[in-house]
Amino acid sequence: MSSSTGRRAGILLSISSLPVKSGSGALGTEAYAFIDFLADAGQSFWQILPIGPVGKSLSPYQSRSAFAGNPAFIDRRSTRMDPGRYARFLKENKAWLDDYALFEAMRSSQGGMPLYLWPDEFRNPTVKTLSELKIYYKEQIESVRQEQYFFFSQWNDLKRYANLKGVGIIGDLPIYVYEDSAEFWLHRNAFDIGSDGRPRTSAGVPPDDFSKDGQLWNNPVFVWDRKKKEVFALWRDRLTQAARLYDGVRIDHFRALADYYAIPVKRDLKGNVRQTSEGEWRAGPGKSFTDMIHKEYPGLFVIAEDLGDLSEEAKTLVAESGFPGMKVLQFAFSGNPDNPYLPHNIGENAVCYTGTHDNDTLLGWARSVSRKERTCAIDYFGLSSAEDLPAAMLAATLASRADTAIVPLQDWLGLGADARMNIPGVVNDRNWKWRYTKSALSKQLSSRILRNTKDLYDR
Repeated sequence: MSSSTGRRAGILLSISSLPVKSGSGALGTEAYAFIDFLADAGQSFWQILPIGPVGKSLSPYQSRSAFAGNPAFIDRRSTRMDPGRYARFLKENKAWLDDYALFEAMRSSQGGMPLYLWPDEFRNPTVKTLSELKIYYKEQIESVRQEQYFFFSQWNDLKRYANLKGVGIIGDLPIYVYEDSAEFWLHRNAFDIGSDGRPRTSAGVPPDDFSKDGQLWNNPVFVWDRKKKEVFALWRDRLTQAARLYDGVRIDHFRALADYYAIPVKRDLKGNVRQTSEGEWRAGPGKSFTDMIHKEYPGLFVIAEDLGDLSEEAKTLVAESGFPGMKVLQFAFSGNPDNPYLPHNIGENAVCYTGTHDNDTLLGWARSVSRKERTCAIDYFGLSSAEDLPAAMLAATLASRADTAIVPLQDWLGLGADARMNIPGVVNDRNWKWRYTKSALSKQLSSRILRNTKDLYDR
């Protein structure tokens, strides 16, 4: 891709939202077609969601690995083994691949049950037990290795194609890992755990305007203070991989690097975690972490997900890091002219979004937002009715001074709430399932996006 800087634009779309036909994979024809569409539309970036293997919830933020690719994305019509390339893949991914392959083999042997339901001898294995398991599940481990080789071979070919077309890919790194994951299983010392080997505390947030009871995420928290070496080693491996896979990366819940909320885990008789709002703020690694990124990954474009109420320490860390933060227009219309998400308050070192995967679409937002916010937005843009809000907010995102503007594909398509990707904290049968139809990527749409981003707003 081009290394030029300045005003740029991109589209947010999960790989899972590509219109894949039965028998083919997301890394096949439709992914290449989407990149062609982005190039024709004059876009600099394709921002995606995490690419790891998911469970029944389909949430890419609850993955069984912080490193592996989702096998469901593999295009089975294009799985060729190149011995030399395979040998290089095994060497480059040695830090995580064998651990993940063994985890998958073990999980399969336990009927797909999550880690915390495994027998103790497997859930908390000794070195001797691990050695025996690697021998016993040798064939299954090799099968998983090859599956991951096919995923990342196809991914690297796709990224190379995108870069040749002038399109960069922005990945997404969740700040936490899942308890039911290879990382938690075999790198337990990096996390706050109890004597039973299970998380002693969970990540989350305290009660606020969005959740009166707070949020419990069921993600184990790192022990930055006591196990800094182990946690940094895990993050170096993650960032090293991200620098290979992407042209940029969004670090989700960036504020946790300054301070994070740890909630004591309380379980019922069946071992299920109960909701609790009791917790405490703990210090993250702070500037030592962001300095490490600058020193060891100087060419990586990093986006700091800094949404929500931040402490002064978190605000200072984002500012000192120099990484652009996120400005989401759907959060702008509180009635306060100093609101940092209002277009006139957005500076150049920022990434401006109409909304994210956790927000409603612009059309859905305009129809469901509170009367106060709707009226504020209408007055701000000088409109006569709410019908024109989606177009005005999309234009304001592109017109903002932010160096980078990202628009979810749903908003370019003008879709309503039915196309929303996710409702946080809600379990339903719609989250993470939206896909666009193949006919949606028309020449007319790419021409409209090109005119808006290049001709009107110089992106």
